[in-house]
This record gives sequence, C-alpha cells and structure tokens, in this order.
Amino acid sequence: MEYVTAGYWQKEEHAGLFLSLQQRKYRKSGRNAVSACISDDGKIVRYLQDRIDDELSGKILWQTGRGELLRECFQQELSALGEDCNYAGILCVEERVLLFSHGRMRNLAFFRRFGKVGWKILDGQCMVGEVEPGTAILIADNAFINYCEEELAECLKPQITENISPKICADRAGRRLRELGEKAAAQGGKHMGAVWILPILGGGKW
Repeated sequence: MEYVTAGYWQKEEHAGLFLSLQQRKYRKSGRNAVSACISDDGKIVRYLQDRIDDELSGKILWQTGRGELLRECFQQELSALGEDCNYAGILCVEERVLLFSHGRMRNLAFFRRFGKVGWKILDGQCMVGEVEPGTAILIADNAFINYCEEELAECLKPQITENISPKICADRAGRRLRELGEKAAAQGGKHMGAVWILPILGGGKW
C-alpha cells in the first residue's frame, strides 16, 4: 500500500490552526506509513507527532492482531492532554489505520472495520480499523466541515485510481480542498485546514 496526500491551510495574519503531515517508506520491509495531525495549538501538534513517532519505532504497531492494544496504548498518550484541547490525527501503516479526534477537530472517512465499509464522521474517538485502496480519509477542523460537509463527502467517496497517476490524484485533491477552503473563507470561515490521505495499491504487504 502507498499513499497519495494533499492538504489545505488557510493563510491568516495570526495562525489559528496548525497541521503536520509526514510520510515514510521503510526500505527493508517495503512498507509505507503516513501520519497527520491537526490542532489549534502548535504544541499539541508537536506532542501528537512525537507520540506517533514513538509508535512507529515500537513493536506493537507491527504485530498482526494487536490493533486493540495499539488503540489502548495511544489512548493513554491522549489522556495527558486536557479536556479543553482540540485535535485530530491519523496514522496509516499499509491498510491499518489509527484515528483519533477531540474537541472541534474531526476525522472523516470511508473505512472498513469488521467486514463493513461506511462513511463516518468521527467525533471524540480513538480507534483502529482498516482502509481499502481507493478509499480516503480526511482530518479537518469543525468550521471547514460545517461549511463544506456535502462537498467533502463527495471527495471521500471510493475512487477509481488504476488509470490515474498518484501525482494527478494529489493535484486534483489539493485543488479541490483549496477551492472549498476559499468558498468557506468567503462565507466567514476562519482558522481552517485539512489533510486528505488516499491509500492506493503498491508497496509491501502487511
């Protein structure tokens, strides 16, 4: 599995939103990983990215059938953050995905869990599941979602990617997110941003 990514960040004189996006390829195993975090506090984004880096260097993440243990371990890391904090994040390693959100940040996804695929807006959850090639996940702030939810749902529907290059997918997604952001900003949206992740076939197997 490989990943196509795109992002949108509203340019403001005083930043009210912070994003991180990292991709890794492990040459020895051929595995790929991608992670993203969003918050209205830059320190929280750095904290979350550090915790994700810890998981990538640990053993639990790479063990088959240890998804629930991974979720519990990461939930303990999140408990160090206050109840008033706003954040969301994602970690994908091949088809496995860890999703978490709190406050006014959200995860939106078509994902497979227990043999079912469905559209979800995750609110205040930390969970582990699986994604199939051609489906997509997005993390965004609540304002962006409120202004553009219908259009974002269209962006996240399962997509046919066999005959489309990853670069074209990324360019299209980035352009669409920018268009939606400009539309939301024109309607009064502030402190908005989003990261879009599309798994595609390629790379090593889990």
